[in-house]
Amino acid sequence: MKRTRDKLRAICVCLVLATGFLLPALAAAGPLIEFGDEGYLQMDVKLQGIADYADFGSGRYGDKGRWDLNLRRTRISLTGFLNDTWGAKFQTCGGSSVDRQFGGPGFSIANTNDKANSRIRVVDAYLIGLLADWLNLKIGMTKIPLTRANLDECFAPLTTERSRYVYTPFGVDATKSSRDMGIVVSGNFFEDHLKYWAAVMEGRDGTAKFPNPFVDQTFYTSPEPESNLEYVLRLHYSALDPENGPTSMGYEGTYLGKKGKIFTIGVAGAYEADAAFKDTAPAAAPGNPGFLQAQVLDDKTVDYWAFTADAFLEIPIVGNGDWLTLTGMYLNVDLDDAYKTARAVADLNTIVGGLVGQREGWYVKAGYVLPFRVFEDGIIQPFGRYERFDYANLYGVDDQTVEEWGGGFNYFPLGDLNLRFSVEYQHMEYDKPTKFGDYLSQTTNRTFTDADILTLEFMVTI
Repeated sequence: MKRTRDKLRAICVCLVLATGFLLPALAAAGPLIEFGDEGYLQMDVKLQGIADYADFGSGRYGDKGRWDLNLRRTRISLTGFLNDTWGAKFQTCGGSSVDRQFGGPGFSIANTNDKANSRIRVVDAYLIGLLADWLNLKIGMTKIPLTRANLDECFAPLTTERSRYVYTPFGVDATKSSRDMGIVVSGNFFEDHLKYWAAVMEGRDGTAKFPNPFVDQTFYTSPEPESNLEYVLRLHYSALDPENGPTSMGYEGTYLGKKGKIFTIGVAGAYEADAAFKDTAPAAAPGNPGFLQAQVLDDKTVDYWAFTADAFLEIPIVGNGDWLTLTGMYLNVDLDDAYKTARAVADLNTIVGGLVGQREGWYVKAGYVLPFRVFEDGIIQPFGRYERFDYANLYGVDDQTVEEWGGGFNYFPLGDLNLRFSVEYQHMEYDKPTKFGDYLSQTTNRTFTDADILTLEFMVTI
């Protein structure tokens, strides 16, 4: 009963905050600097802020509600071209109050007085070559073109955030699980209805650190068996209006009807040979320094395979300014059940298991642009989602199943994606009791099977 009253109180507070947020606002395009005969440099500033309430995370036993206010993403993006063929992109990303773990439902030790709280890192840096409609290049640090959700612009998701289950193995940072160093070739055929991506990426990168923020310790993976590259191939076909032009490298979670009628089906796969050792263990018993290290027990290895299929539909229903958006995705990541024998802590959390390791699952999302406008241009878009993924090992639990569902609405004051305010209620259920990864539950061994989070968010691109 106490947790129920806390949830209701949090909902009331968020609605009051939302009322203050949902007001008309102004946004302008970023500065454009021209040079030479054809050259230019475009700068964009992007901010994404979140206030959310979880029904656990504070109190003596960690079962009382908790408020967290975060800068989820702060970005400066520079895109420039020397002429109509050759250019480059450079993008930074930072945040604050990083004790809220967006890769999971838990909390780490607060970093309020730590400089890591406002650390800025490079997340995109690549050369661009627009050689022909059927041949475009990106060389450098760029997104891995496997799942549609990863290729969705993170400042244009349908819900408050893209799915947290759709990234690739070999790291927990965005520069490894979402992006990687490599070469991505893409192109369009049949009047932009058919599009392909082909990539050669660095993939597994030697021995890696796993800084576990929930227990304030750093673990180390076993080394990679062989230094092999990762290969990715993706195809999509748009049956109605084309979704992507020749120079477009990704998607958006919703277009608000700005691109016309869209129905796109995509498939993709990824492969890396000898990605991990099959038999590993901690180098010492818990409590000893060697427990943080990994030891390899024999020379057996496993390959990394991934397959995904997805669909996206956006069409008008009534035809009076309304637009229905439906999207879904299936993903299977296979590492030959190595989690059963590769039991080194970092291996289980960053390679063969963990949030980005072996898993199989799917999601569906829906949104609807209401057929009226608020304050002249403002768009209201209710949305909902359902996700289900079976994990090899998640938060220390083997063969875990996670279900999530959520619902809320977006408000676009300017009638486009440059400025938005969102409210979403999210519910998570775990098939087996888990510590959720928060620091208090790690030290008290308290487990949960479900959690509720209420999120209030803004995004702006200038």
